[in-house]
Amino acid sequence: MGEFTKGNVEAVVESGKILASGMQDMGKTYVEDAKGAVETMTADVKEVAAVRSPTEFVQLQGKFASRNFDATVAAVSKNTEAWVKLANEAFAPISSRMSLAAEKIRKAA
Repeated sequence: MGEFTKGNVEAVVESGKILASGMQDMGKTYVEDAKGAVETMTADVKEVAAVRSPTEFVQLQGKFASRNFDATVAAVSKNTEAWVKLANEAFAPISSRMSLAAEKIRKAA
């Protein structure tokens, strides 16, 4: 029983390590995305400053809105996929211990 409990604790620790590592990687990605957003915003401000007519301004705003909408949809999709992948990877050690426990119960019964 002690060995089984030790295995459970090791699985929880491993799960925590995977989760921490994955969240650290995601944090780095968020920082890179934020830097890209600042660069894009800087370029947008320069474009707006160069506008010469109200029509050109409206067209530019439409371009920005379309681009930003597409970027938002892509970012949400990417983040959702990353969180699902991380959750599956982090839960894998615990899941295998649960399978082992179920097998032991089945054999005992």
